[in-house]
Amino acid sequence: MKKHVALPALALAGGVGGFLARRWQLASAYVPETGLFTHGAPATLVLMGLLGLAAAVILLMVLPIKEGPEDFLPAFHSPETGQITILTAAGLLMMAAGALGLWSGLDSLSLWRTHPDQYQMSTLAAQVVAALLCLPAGGGILLMGRMAYRGELNDWACRLASLPALAGLVWLFSAHLKNGTEPVLMKYGIRLAAALFLALAHYYIAGFLFGRPRRRRTAFLALMGGVLGLTSLADGADLFHTAATLAFSLSALAFGQALLRNTWGPAWPERLEGQTPAEGEENNT
Repeated sequence: MKKHVALPALALAGGVGGFLARRWQLASAYVPETGLFTHGAPATLVLMGLLGLAAAVILLMVLPIKEGPEDFLPAFHSPETGQITILTAAGLLMMAAGALGLWSGLDSLSLWRTHPDQYQMSTLAAQVVAALLCLPAGGGILLMGRMAYRGELNDWACRLASLPALAGLVWLFSAHLKNGTEPVLMKYGIRLAAALFLALAHYYIAGFLFGRPRRRRTAFLALMGGVLGLTSLADGADLFHTAATLAFSLSALAFGQALLRNTWGPAWPERLEGQTPAEGEENNT
């Protein structure tokens, strides 16, 4: 199997495997009475081994990347419908996450006014800001996906390209504040790692538009961020964090696959280049 196909498939399989291993760990190794995980539990060893193996394999496979596309369009252009479909879903899901986060944050704010000693204002404020940023960030992913599909730069897409990374950074801060008082890192560590990797992945993706291409870092962070993001979904977080995690993961995996395809894969077939589906139908008639 070709590397630009095998590596994204490995990341997806690693994410699904991590999700199942995490569910196994929560079901067999977590002790609700103490709030601790059983030391040396097989599920924990399998989960950590799987994530470590995925990180090592992805890193070793992307390290040979020394030359490749240096601008956004050559790096992420894909005239196939698969990438634009995934990125459209990711953008819409991120905007939905923003709406869910605002609704939850405003609801918690009303409860804070009634019981201020039970809620931290900094946590609520961070979630509301993260949710607000997810709305234009989702639009940015939509426009970036459209730009990559058509192979043409778009002013609005370029302006919004940095917002997914900014939203990811505030989302990471929000997740840290929400779990900062929890002494057991195993409960939320994978979620924080996923948010960190995904925020950095989108930062480096946007960097291709500003003359700062980092192909190996982008590929590693995007694929490993997808693995961690899919794994962290097993934690059963609230709707805002679940939707944001899935949106960031889909976006990172789609952009990561496109980067590998344009780095290692053959040139796109001429029948797909410069032709939208509507134009293809007109040509066929």
